[in-house]
Amino acid sequence: MTQKSENTINFFNSVPGRVASHLIAVLLTLSGVWFFQNRPILSSKTISITPDPINLERYDKEQPINYSANTVEADKQLAIEQFSKNDLQAGKKAVESLLNRGAFREAKTALNIVLKTENNEKKIDPDILFLQGRLVWEWAQSGNRNYTVDEALYYWEKAVAKLPDSIPYQNAIGFAYYTKGDLKKAYDSWLKVLKLSGEISPETQILRNISTEALPTPEVEQKDALNAYAGIGLIMMKSAQTYQGNEQRERWLRALQYRTKVMKEAAIEYHIPQLRQNWLWSREALRDWDFLMRTDWNILQKQRS
Repeated sequence: MTQKSENTINFFNSVPGRVASHLIAVLLTLSGVWFFQNRPILSSKTISITPDPINLERYDKEQPINYSANTVEADKQLAIEQFSKNDLQAGKKAVESLLNRGAFREAKTALNIVLKTENNEKKIDPDILFLQGRLVWEWAQSGNRNYTVDEALYYWEKAVAKLPDSIPYQNAIGFAYYTKGDLKKAYDSWLKVLKLSGEISPETQILRNISTEALPTPEVEQKDALNAYAGIGLIMMKSAQTYQGNEQRERWLRALQYRTKVMKEAAIEYHIPQLRQNWLWSREALRDWDFLMRTDWNILQKQRS
């Protein structure tokens, strides 16, 4: 044995040598995992699963539990009084309280004070149009056939025309188009939500790396961004059904990544029982999110036989 070989053996038998050999082993293991996870998938077969298009009853919206006749009447009178005084800010808060309590008739009565008084629609405050759209949306979601998603969209698009950088307006429009099955327009709206929330560089429109670190209490804008991330995840899942092979798997991968981000940052709020209390989420969106929630990462390995 040469002196050089003996010195090498002595080094690896020493404490620094053992540490160095351990680090080398770890690096080799991690590089192997990386290459495995990023290996190309060459199959052209499809993943043949899709949400149940019929069973929507289980996703009916829950009735608000804080409905109080006295409180509702007080909010209605407050909204009417403030709108009559042209105090839109106070009136809007009262109407929002009515909607949160599921008091749709009372909210309609209050909003009509503004909508019928102002003959020129161009002069109507965009928040009033948004609240009217929300009223129509919630009534439609509750099964009232006198109201439709298209009518809600009419008011929301009027509102966003006046205030195009409103995150709540864009989010609502995204859910409306998703419910109608127009994935392209839904994607455009939710993409704008992410841009306005600072999640996307306006110049490049490239999504930030998806973080798996939990946020304790997301801010309002961040909560809106999470709705948009969830929505785009749904779009990736739905659109995957129209592709095959690697493109389909890439879309499934992104759908699962977006789901992971949302659940890491706000797990409780995005379980189905809680989302059923969120006025934005339609039955169709709830059904598809439930399906995505129950989809395992192993879906990426499944192939049509």
